[in-house]
Amino acid sequence: MRVLIIGIVLIVLAGCSSSKKKPIEQAEVNPLPSMQEKAIESEPTPETVKVTESELWHSYNEADLPDLEKRISPSSFELYRCDYSSVVSTLHSNSAELELPTKQGYVIFILENSSTMNEELAAKYPEIKSFKGKSTDGRLSIRLDTNAEGLFAEITGIETKQLISPLLKGNTTFYALHNEDALPQSPRDESFD
Repeated sequence: MRVLIIGIVLIVLAGCSSSKKKPIEQAEVNPLPSMQEKAIESEPTPETVKVTESELWHSYNEADLPDLEKRISPSSFELYRCDYSSVVSTLHSNSAELELPTKQGYVIFILENSSTMNEELAAKYPEIKSFKGKSTDGRLSIRLDTNAEGLFAEITGIETKQLISPLLKGNTTFYALHNEDALPQSPRDESFD
């Protein structure tokens, strides 16, 4: 009986040790990349950074919007939910890096303060900020403003002009990304002629 139990234990142990060898054999067939290869893979390219997710911006379904009046009515747009308080805290200094959605994906912009307000006025209205800048690859330029209504951005490329602005009145959470020509043309006021 003892011999039988010892035999069974040895068979089980042999089976366990052979299953432990398989991952080692697989590792030899598919070796892990070297540290140098890992560094090359993780280095950002000088191109515009495109990611599928963002910490500050999330694609949103128009059907799930709160029942509020729209500020704008572009003919076509992409809808995003924004962590506006985090965006504003990113813009607290004279220069900042900010990730924004574009038609090409999420892009990181290098921004510089372009405000013309004096210090007293800026202290009285801290939500009003103006920035200008470029994408990390230099292909896109941006003008960005914040105020009590939210964030407004004009992103210009060689042949495109994209706008980001609050979609709903009194709401700084939901933003429309659209081409400039997606907004209806307002009739010109003849009193200014």
